[in-house]
Amino acid sequence: MKSYKMITLLAAFASLGFLANSIQAEDAKSTVNSTDESFVKSASQMGIGEVQVASLGVRKGARADVKELAEKMVTAHTALNAEISALAKSKNVAISTVTDPSDTETLKDLENTDTGDNFDKAFLAELESAHKDAIALFEDAAKDSADADVKNLASKALPELRSHLDMIQAAQKK
Repeated sequence: MKSYKMITLLAAFASLGFLANSIQAEDAKSTVNSTDESFVKSASQMGIGEVQVASLGVRKGARADVKELAEKMVTAHTALNAEISALAKSKNVAISTVTDPSDTETLKDLENTDTGDNFDKAFLAELESAHKDAIALFEDAAKDSADADVKNLASKALPELRSHLDMIQAAQKK
């Protein structure tokens, strides 16, 4: 009986060791450095929030140009999110599909903003802020990324992100 308990105990320890090694292997699975991995995760998270905010703009925007801009943002950021997801998959970077808590708060605030001019102003201000943050993030990756694919994606996305910011700022002046 004692030898059975000892064998069971040894098997349990061996299983724990195997499990620990499996967990470490999962953590080390990414094929990019931590800075590039952080960029991919952040860009993905920003993109999810951007599509959700833009979708709200499509639904609640008062002015036709604001709704049209929101539709462009949904289309463009959905496409960029697909590129980021493909890159993440190819580099074994686990990305979240859950909305970031700060984006959830932003969505709640915008949802609770009156429709009409008040909503349009708050919506455009949020888009402007989000695009400035995204441009800074993508500029850093385009300049400093160690991975050629990450650097390429960031560099390729920057002109469109800057164009979005220009369109947002033009809409704010109307």
